[in-house]
Amino acid sequence: MKSKLSIIIILSILIGINFYFSQTFPDKYTQAKINFSSLVGSTSYLGRLDFWHLLVQNNDWQNASLLESGLNQEQVIDYKLAHQPQELQKKIDQIETTSNKTADDYIKLAQAQTLLGLNSQAVESIKKAHQLDPIRSDIDRLFYSTK
Repeated sequence: MKSKLSIIIILSILIGINFYFSQTFPDKYTQAKINFSSLVGSTSYLGRLDFWHLLVQNNDWQNASLLESGLNQEQVIDYKLAHQPQELQKKIDQIETTSNKTADDYIKLAQAQTLLGLNSQAVESIKKAHQLDPIRSDIDRLFYSTK
């Protein structure tokens, strides 16, 4: 009987500690959800936008689309064009078909490849950009951030 009581007490303490820390130091998702449910309009909008960004960054476009009706459609469209996998692949295909690519073309190609998780291809694109313009520091930064 004492062992059951001690287990219940320990579990209660752990649940209490977990609740305290989740309220005191919420993670990004929890904070976005708290702001999203706020009665203050601007806080609610920012919470919706933050939660939408978190879903999109985790490639959960389906659930993110459920939040889009309450967001600025221009911002949503711009972000989708820059981050949605289909749009990134279109951008990659367009750049790859270009003849006489510049260092900027290879940088854009590397950025799109990185967003799609094609890191080895992105590194190759960065190396080609570096060959075309070896003194640009942004190419070096991009190389080290991709590896």
